[in-house]
Amino acid sequence: MKRFIRVCVIMLILYVVAYDLKIGTLPQSSPANAEIHKEKKKEKNKQNFKTYEVTPGDTLISVVEKLNSNNNYSIVSMLKDFKSLNPEANPENIQIGKSYKFPLYH
Repeated sequence: MKRFIRVCVIMLILYVVAYDLKIGTLPQSSPANAEIHKEKKKEKNKQNFKTYEVTPGDTLISVVEKLNSNNNYSIVSMLKDFKSLNPEANPENIQIGKSYKFPLYH
């Protein structure tokens, strides 16, 4: 019985930590930072991209690696940027012969 209670307590602690890291528990309303966030969003909307025609064997990651010499981007940001540049396209199903906009990272 003690072992069961310990496991339950550990699971509860892990759940609380994961919830806090994923969603957070503190409110994030600060009017002073609101203008800064708006400016950053505007800058992100002006993202650089290059139109590229997909060839056999190309994936989203391989094309972005071909177009960018540096590796200061993550797969999550790459997927998000590709979706914002190509709202009608699925990054997991890019088609051979079609042209897509791929993000450029500096």
